[in-house]
Amino acid sequence: MIKMEIILVRHGETELNHQKKYCGWKDPSLTETGICQAEIVRDKLKAENLQAIYCSDLKRTFETAQIINEYHQLGIVPMKGLREMNFGLLDGLSYAEIQKKYPTEAQLWEKDWIDFVLPQGESFRSMYERVNETVREIYKESKKDKILFVSHSGCIRAILAHWIGGTMKDYWKYKIEHCGITRIEISDDYSILSALNQ
Repeated sequence: MIKMEIILVRHGETELNHQKKYCGWKDPSLTETGICQAEIVRDKLKAENLQAIYCSDLKRTFETAQIINEYHQLGIVPMKGLREMNFGLLDGLSYAEIQKKYPTEAQLWEKDWIDFVLPQGESFRSMYERVNETVREIYKESKKDKILFVSHSGCIRAILAHWIGGTMKDYWKYKIEHCGITRIEISDDYSILSALNQ
């Protein structure tokens, strides 16, 4: 019997987040606000018996994980599989800028948000499968009871859609705040959402 609690934390704010622009594989650091957000979640998780920390290999998630790890002193494992969706040419742009600069792509993306492959990027389906394959491998291979994943809003929604909703179409049902704490309890592949944006 495999029993595990997965704690999911979105990274703190970056400048692109503050400007309400798409931030996928671009690699900005945390803002001062983002650092403060990470410090708050660090204190919230101080007493947790974390046994492993995994994060996306981008700066904003690794910086957030480092701050949270101050009380735990675990080896942080960065993983490319936990990266946000690759927005390609649209990365770093606002939706209004995308509509103006890439109107055809914006229309195709709106019509088929699951399978449209963004120019020089990836499709939502590709990100969804990549992220959940990464989490499932860790779940099956790890002997730990409580694992922290520091990732991105898109990735955390994809994880919830898969483990809780059961379908990628549930993706938009979850709003993920910066440094919000989300908890999933898994027992032999049966998953329960025990906290959202704690």
